[in-house]
Parts: sequence; structure tokens; C-alpha cells
Amino acid sequence: MRIVFLLEEESMRETLKVLLPKLLPDEIAFQLLSYEGKQDLEKAIIHQLRQWRIPQTYFVIMRDQNSDDCIKLKQRLKKLCQQAGKPNALIRIVCHELEAWFLGDLAAVEKAFNIKGLA
Repeated sequence: MRIVFLLEEESMRETLKVLLPKLLPDEIAFQLLSYEGKQDLEKAIIHQLRQWRIPQTYFVIMRDQNSDDCIKLKQRLKKLCQQAGKPNALIRIVCHELEAWFLGDLAAVEKAFNIKGLA
């Protein structure tokens, strides 16, 4: 079994390169494909998914929410996957950006560490 991640940017790739080996069982292979931003990722989805020929491959598409409506964004990405013949691709919207996974609530960090100006 293989999971292929289509990622908006290199920072997502670097993050998952460290996290996934710790989270996934050894028998699950993964591949990380990063693109040059959200437009580049979205342009590549149909072609990349259609051209994939390795059996038992599952796809995860990750994109930052930025200022998009996350429901509409997810629907748009899902539609691209359907057009590519891979309607079961897993879509994950990173709210709001990848950095939020690490930093969380900046107001809380500011208060906890008594650091002015983070929020």
C-alpha cells in the first residue's frame, strides 16, 4: 500500500517527511509531491492522478485555506479529483496555514510566555 501526498509547498513536504515515519506503520509507503503554491498544485491534480499507474495507491491532497471559504475550496478540489477518476482522494485543508499547526493560538502563546506582540 502506498499513500501519495500532493502538497501546496515545500514546507509541507519537509514537515510530513519528519512526521509520517513516526505515524505510519512500516508496511505503508508514502511519497510526497510538493508544488510551487496553490495554483501549481491545483493545475497538477488532474494530470497527476490520471497518470498514476501503481496499484493500491491512495491520494491525499493538502492545501492551505488562506482566505478561501474552506467548504467551497474542498468542493473545488474534490471536483478535480473526480475529473481525474479518483473520487476517493482525501482532501485536507490546512486551516489557515501550515504554520498554525505549530504555533496554534498566538494570543495564548503570548500570554503563556509573556511575550508582547505575537498575536
